[in-house]
Amino acid sequence: MAAHKIAPTKLSSIQDYVATFGGVGLLPIMPGSYCSAIVALPAAYAIVYGSWPVATLQLWYGVAFLVCMIIGTWSVNNVQRKWGHDPSVVVIDEAAGMSLALLFPAVYQSLYTWAAMVLVFRVFDVLKPWPINLVNDRTEAWAVMGDDLLAAIAAGFSLQLIIAALSVLGLFAAV
Repeated sequence: MAAHKIAPTKLSSIQDYVATFGGVGLLPIMPGSYCSAIVALPAAYAIVYGSWPVATLQLWYGVAFLVCMIIGTWSVNNVQRKWGHDPSVVVIDEAAGMSLALLFPAVYQSLYTWAAMVLVFRVFDVLKPWPINLVNDRTEAWAVMGDDLLAAIAAGFSLQLIIAALSVLGLFAAV
């Protein structure tokens, strides 16, 4: 296995900008969390102000997910040669994962469920329980993107189940 390389503090190519989600990955603390929150902001705005139908948001997040996965895999494949396997500055995978997580209907129940999805996604992404850890242990570009895809699916189903259970118990009322 190659020695771990250090990611730059300056971006020099389009792949660098894509992989760092326009430079968000260069933020000093928790760049993945910043990226996740930025991607999720339009959904929060829509929940608070009711400005967009949920189906429209889900369509846009579906497109964003596909675009992030395609250009993310391409950019990660290129920046790995310079920066190593999965440096913390690479956050396009969080953008893809958060976009996928925002396809789950539970997100749009309230601002609390929106915040819960951001938090639950980050927990799965950081802790990487089985089977997410199996993908994370791989070094290919698809694996850098894939562990976040699995974290998003796990977060989405978890939140859906939690809300369903709380609803059955009468502890949560859908809006």
